[in-house]
Amino acid sequence: MLQTFLQQFIPAMEEGLMLGVPLGILFVLIRRLPHEDYKKSFRSALKWGFWLSIFLVAVRVGTRNAVSRELLEGAATFVTLLAEAVILSKFLGANENFSKPLKISIAAAVMTLFLYHGFELWLIPTGSVVAALGDYFTVEFFTKILGFVSGALFAFVSSFMIYKAADALNQARLKFVFAVIFAACMIRQIIFLVQVLMARDVLSGEMWMDLMAPVINNSSLLIFVIFAAILVLPITLFSQPRPERLPSYNPAEYRKILAQAIHKRRWGAGVIISLALMTTTSSAGSYVANKQAEIVPAVPVVAEAGSVDVDLEVVKDGHLHRFVYRASTGEMVRYIVILKGGSAYGVGLDACEICGATGYYERDDNQVVCKLCDVQMNKATIGTRGGCNPIPIEYSIADGKLKVPQAELEKHAKIFQ
Repeated sequence: MLQTFLQQFIPAMEEGLMLGVPLGILFVLIRRLPHEDYKKSFRSALKWGFWLSIFLVAVRVGTRNAVSRELLEGAATFVTLLAEAVILSKFLGANENFSKPLKISIAAAVMTLFLYHGFELWLIPTGSVVAALGDYFTVEFFTKILGFVSGALFAFVSSFMIYKAADALNQARLKFVFAVIFAACMIRQIIFLVQVLMARDVLSGEMWMDLMAPVINNSSLLIFVIFAAILVLPITLFSQPRPERLPSYNPAEYRKILAQAIHKRRWGAGVIISLALMTTTSSAGSYVANKQAEIVPAVPVVAEAGSVDVDLEVVKDGHLHRFVYRASTGEMVRYIVILKGGSAYGVGLDACEICGATGYYERDDNQVVCKLCDVQMNKATIGTRGGCNPIPIEYSIADGKLKVPQAELEKHAKIFQ
């Protein structure tokens, strides 16, 4: 049950933080501006982003094909990056006059952050509800919902503490923390956008794959970049000088000001405690959550006469089968085979262009699931490009065997570096 709980808690926590942290710090800055239109724009975008993300999840679940997760999140990330670039340039400048581009960028950033992280957040419990198939009065379903609620609540409380700690900073230090955290978020967003463009063949070629393969294979570690950026906030708060005692202050007034400053620093201590819990959960917790994921062992295969062959008798049971081939350069190239129905097979690498070589496993209910993002694959789409589907590879059926060209596996060896 702990594993099931963590499988819901961790993604809910991480998506909630990726949504709440930049929004909270952005709102602190907006509140200090003398123009009410910025705050109105923020609140309006917050409301529309919230409801639109829920609506799109409902449409996706209800129609399955009407909303492309990959295209929606790719487009949202692109708009978010443009908006964040404008916001950074405006806030880091000295001019605080009203700016319509800044107002539009604030609205765009808030809404598109919801269309990415909010969309991902609502998909977590929705997937549990759909997978339960109406059988909701079970310990497993209750554990999943409890994991999601706990993760989302922890993210909200942590984001609120980060907001309060940021609000305790003076303007110069707040801008510094804002720049660091937004830069960390933008790095993560750029990496995701490049992955989507690679998946859609907008970016192709060995140069991009060689560059991105190590990043994609370690993409689960990117959340720690955000944690490191958040750590800058309490460090900056604690290094902030104590309030200056003006000649007009009497001893009682100054003691009150000092007490207020000490109280504000407590939010920094709360952020450090939250960060410790986040880091532990995203490291040790993730290990526990995923340690049983690799259910099907990869069977070693070798090439003969330029072809890697597997008997159809081995793979015709409808379950997921994983094979591993040692490339000439030493990489262990894994690929999966599953009977989709009739005589149609799904054949692809044990990797995708979004999540890299993290691979897939089969749940007890005959679902093929991505180990990294817990997305369930539609069996009918395995063997076709797009989204979190396995990268398709060439194969043929002949003489009772499923044949994969040796050159095809050698070609993709760099993905498993």
